[in-house]
Amino acid sequence: MKRILATIAIFASAIAATGAPLDNLKEGQTGRIEFQSINVPDYWQYVRGNTANTTQQTVTGDLLMPKNASGKVPALVIMHGSAGVEPWAYDLWAARLNPAGAAVFVVDSFKPRGIDSTSSNQFTSKVSIAAQTADALNALRVLATHPQIDANRIYVIGMSRGGNPAFYSAWPMYQRPVNTNGAKFAGHIPMYPGMCNIRYRADATDKATAPIFFALPDRDKEDFQDVAVCERYAQELAAAGNAVTSKEYKGTYHAWDGGARRFRYENSHVGKTCDMELEMIDVAGGGLGRNAKDLKTGKQLTSFAEWDAAINRCMGMHSAALGGNATQTDAVVADVLKFMDLK
Repeated sequence: MKRILATIAIFASAIAATGAPLDNLKEGQTGRIEFQSINVPDYWQYVRGNTANTTQQTVTGDLLMPKNASGKVPALVIMHGSAGVEPWAYDLWAARLNPAGAAVFVVDSFKPRGIDSTSSNQFTSKVSIAAQTADALNALRVLATHPQIDANRIYVIGMSRGGNPAFYSAWPMYQRPVNTNGAKFAGHIPMYPGMCNIRYRADATDKATAPIFFALPDRDKEDFQDVAVCERYAQELAAAGNAVTSKEYKGTYHAWDGGARRFRYENSHVGKTCDMELEMIDVAGGGLGRNAKDLKTGKQLTSFAEWDAAINRCMGMHSAALGGNATQTDAVVADVLKFMDLK
């Protein structure tokens, strides 16, 4: 009951302040914040600056500050998954990180765009993964102006679909389309991420600008992604000189930080059987990219039509398990605090 009341109190605080989109938080605003981001159809148009198909979009976030903080504090941006913002963003992550001395900014990429979920359609035109990446970077831009937040210690965590912006915002190619006025995330945490099986790589010539920590579920219980592929990808990036680590939390299902709940999505649009990648090219006319391939079949993919066909073959609708794990929730919170250099 105490946890439920705490959640209600945090929600009440979060919605207390609303207003027009803000370019900065120099007045120390907290609660519900509106800020400007963009709608863009896909990563190709995003990195290549195709303004013809890009529109402005107001996005919201709930900024929850630690009480009685002295001096500037670190912050964690939370990017939600396919079900949208869920209660444990507040009653777990904010409730644990605020007392540890960190601000939490819960970004909502869905409701401002008029949708509740992408669980049954990850390719909805209403919000692309590229748009969510822009949301994360615009959240960084705004947070970095807050007088009580240390602009050099803003981290990002993304759950499930939100693992995409948490990961891709680490790479210069995906940072450049958003003017953050020089701010960069201090670290990136893809948690049970939805970005390992289909990879839009930007590491051929650039290094990640901050450490990346993959917080992965049990490979034998995860229905949404292939954990072995995530671990292989993390190892490849680390071998290339990036500060990338991973940890598999045994006994966990997808969304294991979601309290005591345990259930199944019967029609989840998942890509666990995919193993595809390409090297992105960020100049107009760059086509599909370099070295596009389907590692499951060994086939080289030379056109957008072949890429889309390969995705359609491996992605499908499946029954997928989700469930909380209290012990491993405590473990991952402790690991995130350590990653953020908090006790």
